[in-house]
Amino acid sequence: MKNSKSERRKTMNVRFFVLLCCISFLLFNSGIPVWAKAPSTAKIVFSSNRDGNWDIWTMNPDGSNPVNLTRDASADFSPVWSPTGEQILFVSFRKGGESLYLMNADGNNIRKVLDNWHSRSSATWSPDGKRIASVSDAVLYIATIDGKSVEPVAQTGFGSVGDPAWSPDGNQIAFIYYKRKQGHELRLLNVQTRKQKVLLGELEKYPYKSHSAWSPDGNQIAFVLHKFRAIQNQADAIAWQDEETIYLINRDGSQLRKLVSEKGPDALRPTWSPDGDEIIYQQEVRGFTQLFKIDVRSRAKTQLTHKGHNSRADWFDPAALPVQPNVELLTATWGKLKQK
Repeated sequence: MKNSKSERRKTMNVRFFVLLCCISFLLFNSGIPVWAKAPSTAKIVFSSNRDGNWDIWTMNPDGSNPVNLTRDASADFSPVWSPTGEQILFVSFRKGGESLYLMNADGNNIRKVLDNWHSRSSATWSPDGKRIASVSDAVLYIATIDGKSVEPVAQTGFGSVGDPAWSPDGNQIAFIYYKRKQGHELRLLNVQTRKQKVLLGELEKYPYKSHSAWSPDGNQIAFVLHKFRAIQNQADAIAWQDEETIYLINRDGSQLRKLVSEKGPDALRPTWSPDGDEIIYQQEVRGFTQLFKIDVRSRAKTQLTHKGHNSRADWFDPAALPVQPNVELLTATWGKLKQK
C-alpha cells in the first residue's frame, strides 16, 4: 500500500510539473508578461543621458528617486507604460537600427518586439494592451505585440505621419499628418472604419503641429503648435523655438487654448497625469532639456529634472487602474489559466 501511495504521489507530481511547463511555454510564447509586476506607487518613466548615455529611467512624480533601468551602450528612448504598468515599450538602437523593445517595469526581461520590423518609432498602446500603433517609413501601423498581425492604417502619398496617440476608449488614434511644405494637420483615425477626420487643419497663424496626447477621460487632446511657417535664418530659428508651445483642444475640435506660456524656449511632448490634473512636458533650461509638470487648472509649473538632458516622459499610477479586473488586459489571461 505504501509503495502504491508513493507511486501515485510521484505520478501526480510529474503531471503537475508537466502542466506548469506547458502553461509557462504557452504564456511566454504568446508574449504575455507572466512574472512582470507593476510599480506599487506612481512612477514617471523617461529618457535621460545624465549618466553619459541615453537610457530609460523612472522617478517619482515629484522628481525624486531616479532609477536607471537599461544601462545599455546604445541609445534607448521614447518609453511608454503598458496599460497595467507591468511593462515598458521603448525605442532602442541596440543591435543596429531603430527598433521597438519591451521590458518589465523593473528593467528586466528586455526583448525585441516585432522582429521583422525595422525603424519603428513613436509607439502607443491600445487601452486593452493587446495592440500597439507605431510609425515606420511615414506609415502608421497597428500590430499585435507578437507581430502576427501588422496592418497599415494611415499613409500618405506626399507627406508623412507621426506622433500617434490611442484614445482611452480605444476607438480613435490621434496623429499628426506632416504635409510637405504646407504645414501640419492634427487628425483622428477611426480604428474600426479607418476613416480620418481633420481635427485641426492648417491654420495661417498656427501651421505646424506635433506631439499629440489624450487626456485620461478622452475629452481633450494636448499637442504642440508652431506659429512660424518657414525658417529663413538664425533669427527665425530662435523665434520658432520661442513660439513653439503646448495647447489643449476638445475632442470635437472646439475650444483651442494655450496651456504653457510662450515665454522661453519651446515646450514639447506633453503627457497627461493619470488623474488628468497635470501634464508633463519638456523644455530647455540653460542648454539642457528638462522635464516639467504643469497644473492644468492653475498653470503652476514644477521642474522635475535638473541633470543632463531629460525627455519623452510617460506617467503611470496604480491608483488609476480599475478596481475590478479588466478582462481585456493581458494579465487577465494568466488569471483565467490559474482558475482552470
